[in-house]
Amino acid sequence: MKMGVVVTGLPASGKTTIARIIANALAFDLIDKDDFLEGLYKLNDVRTWEDRKNLSRQSDVLFQDAGKKLGSAVLVSHWKPLAEDGDSGTSTDWLMEAYASLIEVYCSCPSDIALDRFLARKRHPSHFDKQRDPTELAQQLRSLESGYPIGIGSVLEVRTDIKVNQKEVVDKVRQMLRDDPLSV
Repeated sequence: MKMGVVVTGLPASGKTTIARIIANALAFDLIDKDDFLEGLYKLNDVRTWEDRKNLSRQSDVLFQDAGKKLGSAVLVSHWKPLAEDGDSGTSTDWLMEAYASLIEVYCSCPSDIALDRFLARKRHPSHFDKQRDPTELAQQLRSLESGYPIGIGSVLEVRTDIKVNQKEVVDKVRQMLRDDPLSV
C-alpha cells in the first residue's frame, strides 16, 4: 500500500531537513518541489516574477506526477493551506487520490525565526529571495502561520525552532503509519 508523509510549515521552517530525515529512516522516496523548480531554473531564463510564477506552476505538475508515479514517499513543498484562496502554494487536492494512507508532519516554527532563516539561506537566484522586502515578507509569514497544519491525515507537530530529536520524530511517524486505519 502506498503511504505518503506530507511535510508542511512556513517557508524556511525546516521542512526539507525534516523530510530528509524521515525519508532516509523509512526508505521512502523524497519528493521535494524545490528540486523540480530549480531544475527548471537551470533550463530557463527567469527575468521576472511572472516567469518565476509560471515555472513554479510547471514544477507543481512535475512534482505531482512524481508523487503519483512513485511508491511511498515523503513530500515537501510550500503547500497551499486548505482555507486559503490565494494562488500561492502547491495544491493538496491530488494527495488523497494518490496515497492510500497520509500523515502530515507539521514543522512548527514562529514566523520571526522563519524570517531570519529565510533571509539567511542561499538558494538559486531565480527564487528572487534577495529582492524580497523583509517587512513585506515578515507580514506574509505571519499571515501564513495560521494556515498550518493543513489537516492532511493525522498530524504530527514537530517544533523546528528548537533542536529536534530525530529518532523521536521517526518513531512517531512510524507509529502513526502503523496506527492509520487506512494502512491496514
